[in-house]
Amino acid sequence: MAFLDLLFGALTVFLATSLGSAGILLFNGRKIGRVDYSNIISFCAGVMAFSAMEMFGQSLIYAGDLVATLSLLVGFLVFLVLERSLPHLHFLVRKTSISDSKKKAALIAGTITIHNLPEGFAIASSFAQSNPLGWLVTSTIAIQDVPEGTLVSAPLACYGIDCVRSFKFGVLSGLIEGVAAIFGYIFLSLVKEVIPSALGFAAGAMSYVILAELLPDAFKGRSWKVALSFILGVVAAIGISSFLRF
Repeated sequence: MAFLDLLFGALTVFLATSLGSAGILLFNGRKIGRVDYSNIISFCAGVMAFSAMEMFGQSLIYAGDLVATLSLLVGFLVFLVLERSLPHLHFLVRKTSISDSKKKAALIAGTITIHNLPEGFAIASSFAQSNPLGWLVTSTIAIQDVPEGTLVSAPLACYGIDCVRSFKFGVLSGLIEGVAAIFGYIFLSLVKEVIPSALGFAAGAMSYVILAELLPDAFKGRSWKVALSFILGVVAAIGISSFLRF
């Protein structure tokens, strides 16, 4: 039954990302305003921040302070190293084109990996702990995945890739996230002793995405609305958590 919930969770985030990626077909060259972009990203960061805190809280309860804290730190550092090691599209966001097709493919692959592995593993570790926590994390990530799907596809279109192909890359990012969740869950089912540590690791990985990816982009908007959007995201996640606990 738990695995079935996990499969539905993986399908949920895949569909959410695909839905967001379909936005590139609607915009088709039109740009999202800087303020709107910042507010959306900040809201998503708030949603994910609460989810990460919930996972870390569970890790503290079941793994203890020391193990949970070390797991959080390791998760953060692993994805810091990954981002610095893998080619990453955000580093070239100001360029209008990437002429080398191999370099372009590597950048796309690196971007998709960075954005989706932490979230997929977070879903896996949360469902491995309990279904309510799993659905909380899945729901908050799915909310974040809708705009992220658009924001994965949109830069590709800016680099000269047609909208249909950009949409397909966005769908691929959702697929990677779902597959990461499934294989992560299978692994954790075989070694259940590491689930509490895995929750701390996933919380650290998500914290890196929030602090290094989402919030720096969001606060480029330099608006008080960005801070408000973050808090509203946290409040929305609290509402989801309360609903799932009844």
